[in-house]
Amino acid sequence: MKKIVMAVVTLALAMVAGSVSAANSLNSGTFGLTVDTANNFMINGKYFVAKDMAMLGGLGIRIAGGDAKGTDIGLMAGVRKYMKNEDLAPFVGGRFEYISTNDSNTKNMNLYAEGGAEYFVGKQFSFEGRVAFGYTSEETKIATITTKNTYIGTGRFTIGANFYF
Repeated sequence: MKKIVMAVVTLALAMVAGSVSAANSLNSGTFGLTVDTANNFMINGKYFVAKDMAMLGGLGIRIAGGDAKGTDIGLMAGVRKYMKNEDLAPFVGGRFEYISTNDSNTKNMNLYAEGGAEYFVGKQFSFEGRVAFGYTSEETKIATITTKNTYIGTGRFTIGANFYF
């Protein structure tokens, strides 16, 4: 009888542990898309190389017509380390962004350290918030005048939604 009780308890614990780890999509090999408030024309994604480590990437191109003629290009690359793999998953990371707008009349290069958290409302959907601190280099060209500015400090506060596949 003891063996049967131990087998049932072991099976029950295994099922509970399996359901706890399946509450979100933080698993190696998972791919996700992010929609956020940072850059309205870039498509951002992440790929989990480990259960708690994701590689970030983003790409965007926008071609304007009419009076706002120009081409905007954006690139982003980064890495993110998750501190916990629960429904509320805090993270730290870093990212590099290059954004060229108005036919290269404005160029931004950003190098940020970031921190934040994702909250999973379902296995394949989460909301996230993050704050970034780092370096920004901005170059603006108007006619023959070029201005260059650099900034160090809090770069941005961003909220977003993640969809996992």
